[in-house]
Amino acid sequence: MLWHRRVGIMCRKSPGIAAGLIGVALLLPLRAQVDPEEVEGLNFKLGGGVSVPTNPIGRYLGLSGNVVLGAGANFGNHSSVAVDFLWSGLSPETSLAHPSTLPTGSVNVYAITGNYQYSIDSICASPLGVYVTVGGGWYDRHASTHNNYTVPPATACQPIYNWWGYACDASGFVFPVVVTHGSSAGGVNGGVGFTIKVRDTGWKFFAESRYHYAWTRTYPTTLIPISIGFRFN
Repeated sequence: MLWHRRVGIMCRKSPGIAAGLIGVALLLPLRAQVDPEEVEGLNFKLGGGVSVPTNPIGRYLGLSGNVVLGAGANFGNHSSVAVDFLWSGLSPETSLAHPSTLPTGSVNVYAITGNYQYSIDSICASPLGVYVTVGGGWYDRHASTHNNYTVPPATACQPIYNWWGYACDASGFVFPVVVTHGSSAGGVNGGVGFTIKVRDTGWKFFAESRYHYAWTRTYPTTLIPISIGFRFN
């Protein structure tokens, strides 16, 4: 069977929660158009939510939004595989009360992963189901400072500068440069989710939480996206 999907995502400074919810709303009208027999054996999903960074990057970043989408194939009643795309914004943690002389900026994480999922679609003959998923893939973390930030002269080196990609000289001061930098690396993820069947249509509402770990340079990328949305099959 042949299938294709076209996706356009624009990731800006604002959180992605609204984008995820809009995407889910756009998916709902497809419910009446998809013939389950025509796509038997396939699955796809779309959703969004919030992302929680964990240490070490949790020391510098706070909550932000995410968008997730994926498509794959089912094998039997319980097993499936899928290729998933994740965008997650990671906002600077202003609650840490950094002095105004320290840099702030925006961070975006993009990931394409292949995942295996084991599902139980109905618990005790109810519409409620549960699944676990595990996989791995490629992650890209892109960070840029706000307002063309430049380091004041004779600024002592601190971990926050290393996080944003600045370098320190041998005397312990920060080089006065403007930086925009990215880091790509492999990573793994795993998590659990719950589903609720939407009548006998093949559609399910899902809510899931995954832990992602990628070996990006300077600091590993570690976060927990919590997402809700709809999936088919």
